[in-house]
Amino acid sequence: MFQHADDPVALAVDLANTWDTLEDPPELLGAVADLRRFLARRGIEGRVREGDLTRARAVRDSLRAAFSAADVNAAVDVLNRLLRDAGALPQLASTGAGWRFTYASADVVDAVAASAAASLLEAVRDDGWDRFGVCAGAPCCCVFVDRSKNRSRRFCSTLCADRIAQASHRSRVRGTS
Repeated sequence: MFQHADDPVALAVDLANTWDTLEDPPELLGAVADLRRFLARRGIEGRVREGDLTRARAVRDSLRAAFSAADVNAAVDVLNRLLRDAGALPQLASTGAGWRFTYASADVVDAVAASAAASLLEAVRDDGWDRFGVCAGAPCCCVFVDRSKNRSRRFCSTLCADRIAQASHRSRVRGTS
């Protein structure tokens, strides 16, 4: 099971994965227009200025650091610092399917940072940090939160899972011929 769009951590995972080594160039937030499109596709409104691009990349790097931290305490420290630095205030909002916390700020990057960090902290609390993963489909380095029942997810997407399965199959076929 791969990341669903309605998963509360999807924003955090999507932002962390805006650096993708399988893309050319790997930087998916290359310009302010890219950041605007990223936010618009996720229904996030707000004014995006030139300096926001650098800050959004810094938020991304902090999120990625939580996925590659040495242990749960280091990951939580990174996420708590990100949440504290954002300074956005939590507010309860109706989503039609229930209630969800949103993070209000005059600054769109701070609101995204707070929402992403809080969602990942909730995932640590609810499911454990061992559910955080980095794709095993090298050279891909995308991150994910494993929501599978048996905690066996190894890849960020079906594309990477298929790519590795095909490479493994080709290798086996070459070995038997």
